[in-house]
Amino acid sequence: MKALIWEDKAVLSLREVPVPEIEAHEVLIRVSYTGMCATDKEIVTGAFPTPPPYILGHEITGSIASVGGLIQNLKAGDRVVVDPAIPCQECPACHANRPEYCYVYREIGINENGGWAEFVKVPGRCVHRIPDEITDLSAAIFEPMTCPFGAVEAANVYPGDDVLIFGDGPAAFYFAQIVKLKGAGTISMVMKQPERISLFNSIGVKNFYLIEQIKDMASNAVVKEHNGFDLAIDAVGASETVKHTVTYAKTGGRIIFYGLKDSATDYFPHREVIFKNLTIYGKTNSPSIWPKAIQCVKQGDIILEPLIEKIVKPEEVPGLLQQWEGKKAVIDWRT
Repeated sequence: MKALIWEDKAVLSLREVPVPEIEAHEVLIRVSYTGMCATDKEIVTGAFPTPPPYILGHEITGSIASVGGLIQNLKAGDRVVVDPAIPCQECPACHANRPEYCYVYREIGINENGGWAEFVKVPGRCVHRIPDEITDLSAAIFEPMTCPFGAVEAANVYPGDDVLIFGDGPAAFYFAQIVKLKGAGTISMVMKQPERISLFNSIGVKNFYLIEQIKDMASNAVVKEHNGFDLAIDAVGASETVKHTVTYAKTGGRIIFYGLKDSATDYFPHREVIFKNLTIYGKTNSPSIWPKAIQCVKQGDIILEPLIEKIVKPEEVPGLLQQWEGKKAVIDWRT
């Protein structure tokens, strides 16, 4: 099969490799599309601790080619998406039914061979069937939506809540739809790229501020009447947005830190966090929410496909990664 192999820092090669052999608890998936994200670029440039060589790709959709002998609920031909998290099932967190906190966490495409290939093998418990209503392209970028979904589930949104979101990328697009679905009363966005306002308008967001005009937030009715937002979400992760997220959360409010632009902040307003009695949530994977998230996309409550700006063939990926600016792209593995 063809596969994109991360061979060394900044070296990604398309090569022929053997199709993986599955064990009794695994399935073999014929990949249709895989997503590309900022994490993939960070891995290729050496920012992650796992050493090469291996196959990247943790946003995976395709159809099942074969199943292991212990698999009962899946069959060849099923269209599926993959939860890339592989909990060990042995540590205290796994025994407590909290696999997202696994002590020896592994992830397909992050520290295990992933889906940037024509075939990928995965544990059967990581596979979810998808209905006909979900297109292959939507399924290709389904996995990164589940992380914001789980974060909002943890922090909760109550009917009528005022929500502030920093960002204009895919995560912000997911967050806006999820909080609306959960009953947010108002949604305000602070963004960098004004050309993306129309995308957010299309999902019902009406209040926008450019980051260089952040002082205008003082005139926002929510800030004036309630001294801030019930829930403030940082989908960027820069020092500046971390600071502003705390500033504009109301006393007793909640914060989701999700973006990872900076690995550490130059300034963290811990005094303000303490005196405002803020509750902070940090969240990555949430295995339990996948069935619910699939249902939401099936029903059209959450849309994904408008985010995709590029569909590329495998041979285009090494060049694209070098100049990639975070726009959502998927790799087409169909032959």
